[in-house]
Amino acid sequence: MLVLGINKILKWCQITSGGRRYTCPTKVIDGRLFFHFKKAWHPVADFISEHAEELVEEGGKVFSRRFKE
Repeated sequence: MLVLGINKILKWCQITSGGRRYTCPTKVIDGRLFFHFKKAWHPVADFISEHAEELVEEGGKVFSRRFKE
C-alpha cells in the first residue's frame, strides 16, 4: 500500500494497493492524518510515497507542496 497524493481541502487521498488505485477519505486523529481503507484507519505518514504531494489551502490560496505531517 502506498499513498500517492493527498487533498487536504476535500479530505481524501489516493493510494495504490495490489496494482489498483483507490480514493480514500482522510481525517485527523490525535494530530496525525489517517486514511480509511478496508474498514481500518491507517496513518498516512507510514505509507507516504517520497514523491507524494498534498493540495492545501492557506490564506485563501490553493497550492500543492510536499507532504508535511
